[in-house]
Amino acid sequence: MLVCTSDLRSVYTDRGTGTCAKRPGSQDHEKIDANTYAEWGVDYIKEDSCNAPGDHGSAFMQYAKMRDALNATGRSIYYSLCGWNKWYSPIGYSLANSWRIGPDDSNWEAILKNIDINANLAVYAGPGGWNDPCLLLGATYTGSLRITEMQQRSQFNMWSVMASPLLLSSNVRNMSAFTLETYSNTEVIAVNQDLIGRQGFRLSGMDLVTAKGLPPAHVAPCNSSLKSQKWDWNGPVVGFVTNADSKQCLNVDNCGTEVIYYQCVTTGGTCCGSNCYKNEQWTLTTSGQLVSSLTNSCATVSTEHDIGLQKCDPNNSRQAWSYSKDTKQMMSGNDGMCLEGKTKLSGDQTNVWGRELADGSWALVFLNPGTAAVNITCDATCFASTGFDSSTKLSVRDLWTHTDNGTTTGGGYTAMNVPGDGGSFMIKVTRA
Repeated sequence: MLVCTSDLRSVYTDRGTGTCAKRPGSQDHEKIDANTYAEWGVDYIKEDSCNAPGDHGSAFMQYAKMRDALNATGRSIYYSLCGWNKWYSPIGYSLANSWRIGPDDSNWEAILKNIDINANLAVYAGPGGWNDPCLLLGATYTGSLRITEMQQRSQFNMWSVMASPLLLSSNVRNMSAFTLETYSNTEVIAVNQDLIGRQGFRLSGMDLVTAKGLPPAHVAPCNSSLKSQKWDWNGPVVGFVTNADSKQCLNVDNCGTEVIYYQCVTTGGTCCGSNCYKNEQWTLTTSGQLVSSLTNSCATVSTEHDIGLQKCDPNNSRQAWSYSKDTKQMMSGNDGMCLEGKTKLSGDQTNVWGRELADGSWALVFLNPGTAAVNITCDATCFASTGFDSSTKLSVRDLWTHTDNGTTTGGGYTAMNVPGDGGSFMIKVTRA
């Protein structure tokens, strides 16, 4: 697939035998493909990881073959490795110009998970090689929003402070004025493009998503008025269990034992094969067990209310399920808990992130994925990681109002009334 703009050309391929959409991949054809891309004048190549060996050694070898083939062309081409795992980071710099560290960010919860994954990877990034937490999630080609406009702006803030590639997945022809302002803010872009090339990191706060899944499947107190607790069976494929709110499917993560919510996949295959969708297919038995078509094991509720797969046991009350056609709820046993399609967040739902810039200043992002507006403080302990002590006087600039907002000290700064459900506040602090 070749994509052209007025100035740049980009191409998509795969390290395996076929792309995720079953088009030809580059396996064993790296040299001829690289030469063809160079002849076409391609400037950017993304190489995916579908229909390919899953072990680390094979993955590294295949990406290295394309790296060498591209270098041999003599053309300067940005090489984007799309392997979906953080284990590429330690050697990513030797393979490509950027490397995907996690799954696709198809919704806000996935964005939060990729932020969590990237929190410990800053040491591996720098000029010429970057951790890639996936695309900026704009509107679809029809103009439908996948996340709110406020969440789009928060993602842009976070991607800039994390020194992440700013690649926009959106139809740019129907952007609102607010969205256009988000993606064209030169002060925030300047943070992303800062010459020192140092990735930011979390100064305070906990992981934003508690479980390893993306997002984690779990149960919550039943509430028939919540759309996030309503589930449709057998659509778009027989055996699929689809959330009425997020439109995501119940899914066995990477064909393992963890159960997650993920975008419903109906073409190109999944982790179980090129034509396999059993990791998304389920059966509710007459005895009340929710059985995975992939492993014939049962969805089991843990003491933390998360869901995983275990060997089916008719005497295990944590494997008891029932479905109400009236309310469309999936009820767990008789404990008043229902399958909940909204991501479970950690107890501390705020973060402060910071990035050192070439002029000695720091960009700070205050992020609030919680449900209500809150004040978020970077206290003296938070500021200590920046090298500013409590007596250091700092000037404050708001990067969205483009105004200078007085001074503070390294003793602490509070962002007031940061909106919930994905609100953020971004400033730059400089020694006064």
